[in-house]
Amino acid sequence: MAKRKVVAEDLLAIKLVGDPQVSPDGTKCLFTVKTIDAEKNRYLSHLWLADLTDGEVRQFTFGEVSDAAPRWSPDGTQIAFIRTDLREKRSQIWLMRADGGEAWQLTKLDEGSIGEPVWSPDGSKIAFTFRPTHPDWTQEARKKRQETGKSNPPRVITRLFYRLDGVGFLDMRQHLWVCDVRTGEAKQITDGDYDDYSPAWSPDGSKIAFVSNRSDDPEEKPYEVDIWLVSPEGGELTKIPTPTGYKGNIAWSPDGEWLAYIGHESKDDPWVPRNDKVWIVSPHTGEVRCLTETLDRDVGNATLSDMREAFAGGGRPIWNAESNQLFFTVSDKGNCHLYTVDLQGNWQPLTEGAMDIYAISADRSASVFVLALSKPTMPGELFTLRVQAASVATATELRQLTRLNADWLDKVQLSEPEEVWFDSFDGTKIQGWLLKPPDFDPTKRYPLLLYIHGGPHAQYGNTFFHEFQLHAARGYIVFYTNPRGSMGYDESFAAIIRGNWGEVDFRDVMAATDFAASLPYVDEARMAVAGGSYGGYMTNWIVTHTDRFRCAITDRSVVDLVSMAGTSDFPFKPDGYWEGNFWDRPEKLWQQSPLRYVANVKTPLLIIHSEGDLRCPIGQAEELFAALKRLKKEVVFVRYPQETSHGLSRSGPPDLRLDRLNRICEWLDKWCRTS
Repeated sequence: MAKRKVVAEDLLAIKLVGDPQVSPDGTKCLFTVKTIDAEKNRYLSHLWLADLTDGEVRQFTFGEVSDAAPRWSPDGTQIAFIRTDLREKRSQIWLMRADGGEAWQLTKLDEGSIGEPVWSPDGSKIAFTFRPTHPDWTQEARKKRQETGKSNPPRVITRLFYRLDGVGFLDMRQHLWVCDVRTGEAKQITDGDYDDYSPAWSPDGSKIAFVSNRSDDPEEKPYEVDIWLVSPEGGELTKIPTPTGYKGNIAWSPDGEWLAYIGHESKDDPWVPRNDKVWIVSPHTGEVRCLTETLDRDVGNATLSDMREAFAGGGRPIWNAESNQLFFTVSDKGNCHLYTVDLQGNWQPLTEGAMDIYAISADRSASVFVLALSKPTMPGELFTLRVQAASVATATELRQLTRLNADWLDKVQLSEPEEVWFDSFDGTKIQGWLLKPPDFDPTKRYPLLLYIHGGPHAQYGNTFFHEFQLHAARGYIVFYTNPRGSMGYDESFAAIIRGNWGEVDFRDVMAATDFAASLPYVDEARMAVAGGSYGGYMTNWIVTHTDRFRCAITDRSVVDLVSMAGTSDFPFKPDGYWEGNFWDRPEKLWQQSPLRYVANVKTPLLIIHSEGDLRCPIGQAEELFAALKRLKKEVVFVRYPQETSHGLSRSGPPDLRLDRLNRICEWLDKWCRTS
């Protein structure tokens, strides 16, 4: 049967595989599969189970639920997971026998957000994080107001960071809780006007380590994140001295001698790009070592895709049984690979080639690994890898474990990107990828769509991107690049644009444009540019500084850094990433704002923005649209409703994701149609 081209509705068919969890004995792997229920316009998530001995893969949980964060008990007989009932929209921890059967609810917490469940070493308790919903905003309180006709109450705000895009208002603090597995009784063990993250049990079960900024002024000193110890019963906290800086993803070594974490030493604004590193600290002696000091790449996953939330991260580093080796992921030139390092700082990659590893897990001995991995022509699937640890670790060839998207892949034509490197204005080499139509004819000339990624401190790379494949299928050359500011390279490559957007990065993007225009199969008169978030900023900057493109699409963008500085969910720190401030020293912010140059626009512009966007608030789009309409420019503003957020293209309501894609296609065809 002949394969067909990709269409927008294929978004509804792709299964999203994530969060692999290998059983302690290395014989099985739990994982999540997220699907779209098109009829009810929602996402479902279920647990699946793979047998690592015979390769059998089967669905493990069912129903109108979102099941997440599966975790094996230490003896491998039980599974804990977080279940959200999609009818009641309530989340609790549930348990299930590893050999199957009915799951049962363990916790009976009030409404709120549960995360990071971790079993105690003896399997008797589970630690987790919990942020309760404020009493004024529970479903019950809202329902009562509706029944009595009362208005929603005001929110009393006293903190600078009081909301988060995709989450909403942070009216209550997140703390550590511990639940008894036998009785379901849950107890809060940390408190105070702070947020706590990343619980990790000591091997003897006597302490729980976690990270928290408990400084005298966390909002002015966001970098003062520390590692703390607390008894499972609660009580006094002990701080473990570590270098000042951001940290998370704690992992306690099996022998109890070390705590590993991912982070970097810095007193800088959190926006400043730094390559994260692997660190270890002894909770007994206080000795601290950075194990990847000589690896000038970002530890974790910095790759963007429309198949998952931005910044997959990479999770906690994994210890081997001997407590002398760690495993973790590293972003490098558009890829994300598995690496290992010993306690003397000798690191090495264990995988190679074009791939994007976005989650890892291993058995207790760290010899059997399961990797969640995506490629440009393959949505994420699970692969197994066996590691032999000696003086130099060696790994077997990757073997594919799941093929949940095989039926879909059998039906569609996908394009394999061509990696290219080109010179920027100053000779710096810039990496990019050309995605051609599946029926590409080198004798024809095609319209080109240049995509600019968000962040800006992230990377495009060798991962599956439905949106890119869609436009290639519709007859466009899709060109996506990593200009300076991107992660996946040495730290200076990203840091050079700090507080100075629209200079070196703009010139890199225009070098990409020159390179694309020089290709014999690209029609220079039919080039379009598009981007979201910082990519939207750069799109705005481009159309206010050149009329090189036939049309443009700016998505969830930044146009006015002065207003953005005080209205984003991360308000800008004065003289932090950006010079000055937004009240009495806004000169640098205004100088770098595309809005300042909006009278120069000659390019037809499609503006896409969500009312629920807290990262780049809707006012950014409103200012841009109002200015362009007053100036009688060619502009259309597509305004998505309050239930959408900054991540609309990745995780928004399925029908609105489709609507967005179709409007982009119509806009491109209006200005760059091929006939």
